[in-house]
Amino acid sequence: MSLARRGASELPGDPAQLRLVYSHGHPAVPYEDEDTLEHWRVSIRAYHDEEEECAGGCTDACQQLIEDGSEVGHMRLWRLREYTGADRWMVADAQSGDLESIASAVLDDGEYSAAFQEIIDCPVGDLLILDRVFLARPWRGFGLGPVFAAEAIRRLSGGCCAVAAEPGMAEWPENRDEVSDADRATARFKIAALWESIGFHAFHGGVQLLDTSLQEPIDLHRARRKDLEDLSAAYRAHLENRPALPELAVTPPAPPAPPVPAATRQPPAPAPEAEPEPSDGLAAAASLSDLQRECDSSGWSHSDRATALAVVAQATHDTDLRQLAAQVQHMHFGLRDAWTDALTFPGRRFNVHPFRENPAALGPLAGLWIYGSNLNGRYRGRSHAVGGDCQHARPLTPDTERMTLADLLDLTSFWEWNGPSCFFCHGWSGQRLTPNQHTHYLAALAGHQY
Repeated sequence: MSLARRGASELPGDPAQLRLVYSHGHPAVPYEDEDTLEHWRVSIRAYHDEEEECAGGCTDACQQLIEDGSEVGHMRLWRLREYTGADRWMVADAQSGDLESIASAVLDDGEYSAAFQEIIDCPVGDLLILDRVFLARPWRGFGLGPVFAAEAIRRLSGGCCAVAAEPGMAEWPENRDEVSDADRATARFKIAALWESIGFHAFHGGVQLLDTSLQEPIDLHRARRKDLEDLSAAYRAHLENRPALPELAVTPPAPPAPPVPAATRQPPAPAPEAEPEPSDGLAAAASLSDLQRECDSSGWSHSDRATALAVVAQATHDTDLRQLAAQVQHMHFGLRDAWTDALTFPGRRFNVHPFRENPAALGPLAGLWIYGSNLNGRYRGRSHAVGGDCQHARPLTPDTERMTLADLLDLTSFWEWNGPSCFFCHGWSGQRLTPNQHTHYLAALAGHQY
């Protein structure tokens, strides 16, 4: 079935049907800024398989899709060239505020800054800037953005010592005032996590850098290619197993489906008005519905979504989430993060200060389970939360450290050694609160306990 017939919301079964088409133009003899700042547009196009026959026969539209494809997204990148005689910061500033922001972070008086030279292994050469990755709405939620970005970076980064990006909102409503600071922060965190999956790391001022001389981006690029192959294989299997549509008034209704075993049955999401606690990201009562909403707006496979929802339903306040995580480790990283986020909250959402000042006020919160990558300070670097909320967050695995909130508050070395907490996650995640814990927490914040 062609892309035209099945709709762009479904992936082609073969990655070869997706192509990146690069375009760049310049005067025969570049002048002024043209020689310092190069603009590259990469069109992401989906093509009809030439050997695939549509049900009912192909049409002229199919032939056009075979030859030209259909654009399902695009990317915008810039190459900021070194040693052209022009001030790179001024050239970037003349183009856009976004480019100026990145140039300000990496340049100092026309040269790469000391901080840039310290973090980049060989800070000599041009700078490639990943400015924008856009996908049509039906193509989002599959993890395709990092795949395409990694492919484009591979082909355009020759001679570049680094690639820079500044995660942020790519689409805005007509009234920008409707977007809160929290909305912008959430968008930045999520996009930063996507870029981290292909080798970017936090630098300064919200800018991320990818060091082109390292092996890590190469390994991650291969992993993202594998993600695309797995996604395409899953889609092909979906097509092969899809039941035929019944012919109206000809084919009798299908018999009822056999009962699904309780262990694999997808639990129904409770209606929002029935949630016993508000979905503030802290209450365990909203875990199932929060994950359900994420699943409803995603392209993850039906079986994986059903499994993730069933595993969430198994969790209780004393469950070791590291053991449950093994049941979702094979899934798409986006679904794994959504699953973790439905069962935990990053430390930045929890006001721990009243309890640090008065640990006796913990009450039922004393036994709250805390997860982090380095709570005990065994490794070099700070501890980070788990899940997808923070660009530095780690996946939940058997190696993730776990302790109670009372133990963490008593762990002076964590607060002293950790220094300024990770701005994004504060270094830890908490298991979502039981009704008793949630009520106690809200009362404590309202000053009822003091």
